[in-house]
Amino acid sequence: MDRRRVLYVAGFVAASISYIFNVLAFTGQFDLWRWIVFVVIFGLVFVAFERFILWSETLDS
Repeated sequence: MDRRRVLYVAGFVAASISYIFNVLAFTGQFDLWRWIVFVVIFGLVFVAFERFILWSETLDS
């Protein structure tokens, strides 16, 4: 796998584990639909941040 894909997978796994542990710690129950919404929003923010970084690198040149 290329480096970018590894970073996406690592970020997804870390964010999912953190979300699940926090939800279980504070509410005591896990809702699959809320986790799916979290994953979608996390993915959108992750991609948007990466595109922002790529855009900002074009300003350097």
